[in-house]
Amino acid sequence: MASTISTVGFDAAFPVAGQDNDSQGFRTNFNVTKVGLEQAATEITDLQSNTAKLNTSNEFNGSVISEAEFKKNTETVNSAGNITSNQEIDWEAGHYQTLQAGADVTLTLTGWPASGVMGKIRMQLTSDGSSRLITWASSGGGAFKGNGSWSGTTTVASTTNPTIIDFWTINGGITVHALDHGIFD
Repeated sequence: MASTISTVGFDAAFPVAGQDNDSQGFRTNFNVTKVGLEQAATEITDLQSNTAKLNTSNEFNGSVISEAEFKKNTETVNSAGNITSNQEIDWEAGHYQTLQAGADVTLTLTGWPASGVMGKIRMQLTSDGSSRLITWASSGGGAFKGNGSWSGTTTVASTTNPTIIDFWTINGGITVHALDHGIFD
């Protein structure tokens, strides 16, 4: 964005030292300065509101970032804790989510991004030490498609050896793909 701050009409040679100067020159220079400062304030406010910051979280509202090279990036881990009743697992809470099943539960994947972009959740599942059955659902009644080992349910029985499953969609959760990576021991 090019600045539109202008100094046109500002007389840098005014006032002339050692002579009586017309007050109109002062008023003209003051007005040009005032208009320039007002424009500068508008542009600075726009920059403060609409640019990425290093000292705070940034919300890009779906804007595309392209031709970027990423280094040393992390992803948010959301710990849902011990789950003993049916719950929603919200994509907006983070791409990596952990939970411990303390009962047989249905987990409904929700909060998917709009159709046309990919939303992905990786789940790390353990149990409270008993064998627990997790049944999967997607908000809005979305259908699951998985690899040959995907059955729509997951049994977890270990407190320390998690089962890892990836879920992703490109159509807002209408179709959710599932890839069960199995138990990590």
